[in-house]
Amino acid sequence: MKKFTLFAAVLVVACNLAPKEGKTYTFNDVGWTMTLPSQMKVVDSAGVAKINQKGKALMEQSTGAKLDISTTRTLITARKGAGSSYFTSTITPFDPQKDGGWDSSNQAVKELIFKTFTDQMPDAALDSASGPVKVGGLDFDRYRITISIKGKPLFTMFLLSKLYKGYDFGISYLYTDDQTKSQMESILASSKFQ
Repeated sequence: MKKFTLFAAVLVVACNLAPKEGKTYTFNDVGWTMTLPSQMKVVDSAGVAKINQKGKALMEQSTGAKLDISTTRTLITARKGAGSSYFTSTITPFDPQKDGGWDSSNQAVKELIFKTFTDQMPDAALDSASGPVKVGGLDFDRYRITISIKGKPLFTMFLLSKLYKGYDFGISYLYTDDQTKSQMESILASSKFQ
């Protein structure tokens, strides 16, 4: 259960067109290059810390246990406008010899996400699905959760996960409209790994 920070950030059918404008970022720890559309702005470290602490508190409330996110590092968190659409990526060192099986850890995170949303939004309808997706030529596990209230979609969140180069590597994005979904998925479509 190492992806808590990824979910805390609020926390893929990739678009065929890469962003035509924006800023390119490279993350050497995982050899990942991505382009952030110009409509999205990077959240500063103070903002990321605030988001992470709020998400951690919500998950601790659902589990009744203290969670340790001290080894998780946020690569990037970006937000579109003043709304609640986010794109986040994190890495957490993961050693299967010490931390156990990655697949079971990944499944436990999905269950925790579902439980946290259920606990925090008892009047909402939740729909989720899992399956594989390719990003930059690499296979990721993709988990989707859609939250609706009174039949009206509120938001959709995707969590992409992979054990890669000694890290539990995660990408998540949350959106409230189809245009933002396309912009976020353009990030994935333009991603490259060394």
